[in-house]
Parts: sequence; structure tokens; C-alpha cells
Amino acid sequence: MIPIDSTVEGIQLTLGKCQSILSPEGFDLGGGYQYDHGYFDHALDWEEEHGHRYYLRIPVYAVSGDIEMGREETLVTLGKPFVIKHEFRTGNDPSGDIGVISAAVNQFSKPIPTGDAEIDQRWIKRARQLIARIEPKLT
Repeated sequence: MIPIDSTVEGIQLTLGKCQSILSPEGFDLGGGYQYDHGYFDHALDWEEEHGHRYYLRIPVYAVSGDIEMGREETLVTLGKPFVIKHEFRTGNDPSGDIGVISAAVNQFSKPIPTGDAEIDQRWIKRARQLIARIEPKLT
């Protein structure tokens, strides 16, 4: 994870306003959001054919209201943006020999740990360019 300095950190606005600004720029409210926090994600390697692995992520924290319910009037604070690498398996999962019953319940392979993974400067540069493009729209 590489933190990116930005003037968006600490900005408060409604979730609806945040989505109306970030969605047209290619950001999605990631699927891992909860009632009190979430992340707006933007793939940095959109031209790669292997699937996305590098993301610019902007945390959002609920001040009042509920992010999970998707209420537009929920007041949120933006956190410090960062670049993250998400690694996934494209071949067979080495732990995949588990049987039919277990396979019906456990359909997804375990993620590959990437906490200390190096992130190429081109993805950091691209993230900074994206942040520079959205900062005036959010401030």
C-alpha cells in the first residue's frame, strides 16, 4: 500500500455528491463497504488483459447516516488515498482439491497475500494524475 498525499483527505460531503463526482471519473464504491466505511476504487491498469491488479483507493467514513444502505444523504469524510495491489489466481487453486460438497460452499480461492508487494512507479504516477484531476472537483 502506497499512500498518496492529497487535498481530498478530510473533505466532508454527502455520499450522493461524492458518487456523482467520482463515478463519471471511473471510481466505484467497492463491494467491501460497511455501514460506517467503504472505499471508492479506480483500476490503474485498465489496459491490461489479465484483469485489474492495481487500484487507487479513496476511503470514505460515515459521519452521519449509513454507507451500506447507499443513502445519498449520508454525510461522509474522505480519507487518505492510496495505491493497492490486489493479486488473484488465474490458474488452479493449489488448495482446490476439497471435494464436491465443500466446493459448493467454498467457491472462491484464497487471496494471494500482497501486503508487502512492490508497486511499480507507473501505477503511483497514474494514481497521482487521477487525484490531481479529481481534487478540484471535490474541493
